[in-house]
Amino acid sequence: MFRRQLFYGITLILLVVIIFLLMRGRSADKEREAQTIKFEEIKSEAPSPVRAILPRDLEIVKAGVSLTRNPDEKDASVAHHDITIRNTGEGFYVSLWLRMEYLDDKGKTIDIRTHEVSEPLPSVETLRMSDITIDGLPDAVSDFRAVILSADLKIEQN
Repeated sequence: MFRRQLFYGITLILLVVIIFLLMRGRSADKEREAQTIKFEEIKSEAPSPVRAILPRDLEIVKAGVSLTRNPDEKDASVAHHDITIRNTGEGFYVSLWLRMEYLDDKGKTIDIRTHEVSEPLPSVETLRMSDITIDGLPDAVSDFRAVILSADLKIEQN
């Protein structure tokens, strides 16, 4: 008889502990859900231009560079670029992004930089930029390659 009461008592205690742990876990889940609910804030934005990635109607006609040593920094060069871009399409482009890949004597890429051109480029016109200066390049740079990454099309609003 004593064994039966002991068994029922231990079973009852175990059942109470399990129910307590389950209830505590559910309340913790509810608190976590209440904390992670985030409301989406919707804002009205003005229409933005359409971005053309690797635009086909823009081509680099001329890309030259003159490298000079930077006296302020050890093992660093400064690149002065002279780049001419032609727009052969009908779009009016603004905010062009260029990627400059700097190469060593063997043609291996040793540094990559990006540069934003803020001057607009109307359709069927040419844009020459001779004021692009990029510093902090490694001394091993001997050549470069320029690629037009993207450009924004200017949208006329009536």
